[in-house]
Amino acid sequence: MAIAKTMVQLKKHIIHFTLAILLAVLAVANAAAQKPVQSFEVSQCDTLEFRVDQFIGDRYTWDLYANSNENFAIEQGDMESAIYFENGMYEGAIVRVLNLPAGTYFLRIMAWDEVNCTNNLLVFQMDVIEPPPPELVGDSLCIGQVPMVKVTFTGSGPWDYEYAFSDGVNTVNLIGHTDDPEVTIPITDPLPVGETKFWIMEVTDACTVKTYETDPPSTGILIYPKPSQSQIYLKDD
Repeated sequence: MAIAKTMVQLKKHIIHFTLAILLAVLAVANAAAQKPVQSFEVSQCDTLEFRVDQFIGDRYTWDLYANSNENFAIEQGDMESAIYFENGMYEGAIVRVLNLPAGTYFLRIMAWDEVNCTNNLLVFQMDVIEPPPPELVGDSLCIGQVPMVKVTFTGSGPWDYEYAFSDGVNTVNLIGHTDDPEVTIPITDPLPVGETKFWIMEVTDACTVKTYETDPPSTGILIYPKPSQSQIYLKDD
């Protein structure tokens, strides 16, 4: 019985593969589980696919741990398999881990040789990173024109979001939905001369709900007055 030689993808390979799969909605970061302890970073909402080469006579089980003080050799994982393994499947040569909140976790694969009644194991450390808040860019334009705000979302879409804008006197709350991580939001109500603040209050994506009660992602929309007309005249000799 053996745990086969690994082909572990480095962080940049995981990210690159994730972005490509995101185009097909599902984010998958592949990692192989066959080498001494590996540590890697992934984004929250990613689905992590682990593969191990199948050896005849071997049976594979997987466990997740949130506590690094656990004895990985003898103690089962302290995280619920039904929640964090796709379809509750924590056995087999291929498993998928999903729904992990931001934090540091450990994944153990145990290979059992049921003929010789022996076992072997390997442990991974996973740092799950919370996606950064959305980025906002506001317009600067003359009064009477339609202002717009560009919002770039992070994480995995689609995104439902709540936002607001205020000129310091009046505040308008609105909701939106997008399948595109970049969206331009027109503000149809006339805005006064000066700066109007625009901010995101809440974003719901494919796996998380983020509420920004303090220091929300924001930008300013700057409205200029119309320039006064200048008369052009000929200078007398």
